[in-house]
Amino acid sequence: MNKNGTRKRHHFMRLLAGLPLSFLYLLSDIAYPLLYYIIRYRRRLVRENLRYAFPEKSQQELVGIEKAFYRNLCDVFIEAFKCLNITDEEMRRRVEILNTELPERLASEGKNIFMLLGHMGCWEWYQEVGERYSNPRKGAEIYKHIENRYFSSLMHEIRSRWNTTQIEMKQTVRTMLQWNAEGEPFLCGFISDQRPDTKVKDVVTFLNQQTWYAPGAEELARKVNAELVYLDAEKTSRGHYRLTFKEIKPNEEESLSRYPLSRCFWRMLEQNICRQPEIWLWSHNRWYKFELTK
Repeated sequence: MNKNGTRKRHHFMRLLAGLPLSFLYLLSDIAYPLLYYIIRYRRRLVRENLRYAFPEKSQQELVGIEKAFYRNLCDVFIEAFKCLNITDEEMRRRVEILNTELPERLASEGKNIFMLLGHMGCWEWYQEVGERYSNPRKGAEIYKHIENRYFSSLMHEIRSRWNTTQIEMKQTVRTMLQWNAEGEPFLCGFISDQRPDTKVKDVVTFLNQQTWYAPGAEELARKVNAELVYLDAEKTSRGHYRLTFKEIKPNEEESLSRYPLSRCFWRMLEQNICRQPEIWLWSHNRWYKFELTK
């Protein structure tokens, strides 16, 4: 598709995204039974992930989480789409952010900041954190390249509303080293619960399962004077989130490992998930068990 065609389609999408969230949530309500009962999108994978993660829960409890997850997933699509046309005032009303003193303090000490988070709720909205503190002034988000040109362009537009620098995953090390050399503190967000696709891996027990992960953020942090912090996410009601900056403090056992901060991140993420399991991305094939089918 040429650029003019892409812009026209984006213009239509922006107009559609301008509808009130209350109306867009009606579309989410319609999508839920289609996704869950008819399309059955990755339902076997979600069900098995939940069963392995929470062996102590009854079948009734697991099905309840499963259905709540699919309702939340439909909302996440709507909320991400709404980024094309949402005001700053509405974002401030819908996203509460606590302990912004933490990045302010670290930046005042001359440290760079790596913000680690998981796929909790609508993670696209979490870039709003950059609007709630004055220092560091420079911010970035790491993204993975999308092959489809149209969706790549659309996601870039969604994520660019916060004026953060979008860094393609393969360019992360080079960019971080360059920014560190420039001497101005920066904050970079890492969604760190993906399945690793690099050769450098470590394993941790996460949600009752041996889980491989890539400790790249912690390794890079050592090279660029960066402090790792955790962004805790809570869905307080439909379309409303509470985000809290938290220090990553390894316990005694984690401190003995090669990657103590990464181990602590996984523990904090697990605690976050256990509080609200329905808002984590259970449809991700995180543990390599199953083919991505129904």
